[in-house]
Amino acid sequence: MNSPHLAVILLSPPDSGYSLTLENKIAGVPVFKRLLLTLQRAGIKEFLVLSRQLDEREIEIHRKGIEKDSRFKGLLHWHDRAEFFAAPNKEQANALTPSQPFLLVNGNLVTHQKVIRRFMESANNNKLDEIICLALDAEKPGGLYLLPQTKFSTLSHRNGSENDEGKAERIVLSANTNFWVEVRDNVSAMEAERKLLRYGKNHYHQFMDIWVNSLFSVHISAMLVKTPVTPNMLSLFGMFIGFLSGWCFAQGNYLGGLAGGLLLAFTAIWDCCDGDVARLKFLESDFGEKLDTICDNLINVFIFTGMMLGVAKTQGWGPALIPFTMLATGGGLIFAFIYFPKGGKGSFFKESRMYDIIQTLASRNFIYVILLFAIGGHLDWFLWLAGIGSLIFALMLFIARRQTIKTVLSDP
Repeated sequence: MNSPHLAVILLSPPDSGYSLTLENKIAGVPVFKRLLLTLQRAGIKEFLVLSRQLDEREIEIHRKGIEKDSRFKGLLHWHDRAEFFAAPNKEQANALTPSQPFLLVNGNLVTHQKVIRRFMESANNNKLDEIICLALDAEKPGGLYLLPQTKFSTLSHRNGSENDEGKAERIVLSANTNFWVEVRDNVSAMEAERKLLRYGKNHYHQFMDIWVNSLFSVHISAMLVKTPVTPNMLSLFGMFIGFLSGWCFAQGNYLGGLAGGLLLAFTAIWDCCDGDVARLKFLESDFGEKLDTICDNLINVFIFTGMMLGVAKTQGWGPALIPFTMLATGGGLIFAFIYFPKGGKGSFFKESRMYDIIQTLASRNFIYVILLFAIGGHLDWFLWLAGIGSLIFALMLFIARRQTIKTVLSDP
């Protein structure tokens, strides 16, 4: 079964009115708009919204507001449910009848695009004529439905998706990758935001991000998404924190080194925040990813230059410049080998074991190694370790690169 391209969204007002779903924000985005953008990220290209107790003027205002949002790229149809299937509009309804299964979802749902994708992938194994629903567990069906195209005409008398619960084939995803919340009041809205923020930990792959940085970044991100700041602003501010860290290292004393180590650890936490905000607000972009990479590399320049200046103050220029020159040479070669000619972090080595090594060594985990050396008062030791280590790693990359090229040339 092909992945559906149409989502039918049944939009009814909660007891407190439409403002809860159309205006109340979950992690910086209104509930209903968040649902549309989430479905879009999951691969849905066309949306049919069937609302109740919302007049044509209000429908038009909200529809135009969504279509003007640069994040929304889909095709949006929005009608009153009763009028859409009435006799005068039969031709319009028939024109939107899908040729393949479609998603059915209530307009107050909060979930994640990965949950929707996994649901659709799991549903591909089922029969085309079945009604399939995403369930939190065997006892709690609902949330998201996949219906065969033959069921489209029955939407005219459907009161939400509840009527299908008894006859739907249920799909239950693993607990750590499955969540959905239907926002009915302020309490459920808070629960939805909490679960959405917690789900963001599934994006982390680095050890310290998962077990340390996220403990702080989730709470900071929860505040940042409520502000107008953009992920790119956060990346630039993180670079400024890195500059302050380098300045502290340059003081050459114990307190300066400790302050620099703590500020550097905070840049790792902050780096998680700009990614969280980008994903939660649907603001990921190629430019943002490149800016984040540039800022990360500039932070490295700031901190290692600061360490060199700090060591020079206490031990003289010789013990400072020798390891720093080794580091600059090795680091420059590593950068060239990793990012060129294909671009991206280690793309050239993607099919080899070296790719995993690159991803590990190019992670933020080393920041906490620097913090440990700062606590011990031996940043000069780390500078030597980094200088020698960068040259060794550059040599490893050179050898792996030559072997990769030989393999490509010899492969018929």
